[in-house]
Amino acid sequence: MTTLLAANLFFNGTSYAATLPYAGIAAIDGLGFSSGDYALLLSISALVGLVASVGLGFLSDRVGDRRVLVLFAALMGALGFGLIYVAPSSLSYIIAYCVIVPFGGALFGQSFGYARAYYNARQPERAEFMITVLRMVFSASWVLMPPIAGWVAATYKVFDVYGLAAAAYLGSALIFLILLREPMARIGTAETKASGEAAADGIAPAMLMGIVGIVLISVALRLSGTAAPLAIIGDIGGTLADVGLYSGLAALLEIPFTLAWGFAALRWRKHTLIVWCGLIYALYMFLFTQAHSVSDVLWLQLINAIAVAGLMSLPISYLQEAIHGRVGLSTSLLDVVFVLAGLLSAGIFGLMASSTGYVPMFWIAGVLSTLGAVVLFLAHRVIGPRVAPAN
Repeated sequence: MTTLLAANLFFNGTSYAATLPYAGIAAIDGLGFSSGDYALLLSISALVGLVASVGLGFLSDRVGDRRVLVLFAALMGALGFGLIYVAPSSLSYIIAYCVIVPFGGALFGQSFGYARAYYNARQPERAEFMITVLRMVFSASWVLMPPIAGWVAATYKVFDVYGLAAAAYLGSALIFLILLREPMARIGTAETKASGEAAADGIAPAMLMGIVGIVLISVALRLSGTAAPLAIIGDIGGTLADVGLYSGLAALLEIPFTLAWGFAALRWRKHTLIVWCGLIYALYMFLFTQAHSVSDVLWLQLINAIAVAGLMSLPISYLQEAIHGRVGLSTSLLDVVFVLAGLLSAGIFGLMASSTGYVPMFWIAGVLSTLGAVVLFLAHRVIGPRVAPAN
């Protein structure tokens, strides 16, 4: 089971690694979208993704078999990216990102929700650490795929990376088709109740404010993730292959730090670790504004990896504890955070993108990451002790 779940997360990471660095390039340079039009498209996609993620998260705690929802998300991702690959056009891009891909994007949250529910029911003492391990596997996919995707985009067409992503989604779908034949892999409402989890009524105030801090840091991540490939090509003078190298190097360095943060979470509180990661990431953003060559960007990936390894793994377990006994709905908060971050970052990108370059995006991202860390710190240092002294 662990091998299959890890393979699923590897394929899921592959789909992101193949497309995220090139989504803006494909839309703006390949299809002729303006920065404003692309930002609007991302906003619509984020709103649809919000509905899809919350809806599937709500259902996952009430269905008899979570595997069906994960399979559905995988097939939708394959359909959406396959459409862009087979028929690249403005219309197919809009249909894919605004209608189909948001449901495929829920595969990330649904996969971790299924995995957490499975380990809670079968091996509860390992549940939280195994989520960190699976997140590390997700990062490992970014080591292999970005150089391949960069070579494909530079040698053939940038739209061919969507074929790689569609194939990865099909790989995830095949894994859950296999799991549908395994009785012990069935996880639903019966198994959740059997694990002894009682449902809570809502989200504590400290957690709610903490989620706001996570959203702000995630906006910084998404904003820099959108702007970095464009800055490498437009401001620094790099190539598509350099974009792939930048993404792959960052992912390679993340792997050991992801595991290190997982061990740290066994000793220190997760929100404290996320605060430190947010501040480190802000430092990386400010240093990125001073980069003048691809080499400068590559050297900075060590700092980036330390921060991103924590920011992409620790919030998973943090959010999965938001609503006790509702691991599916709690995990959907991860998708909600991603969607809200995508929506807000798209708005900032649309307002700030100009002919002067993309460097101002990184100043904004640094400020947002710092602000998010401060909000998260205050949530648990001030509000948390006041409303829940017993904890």
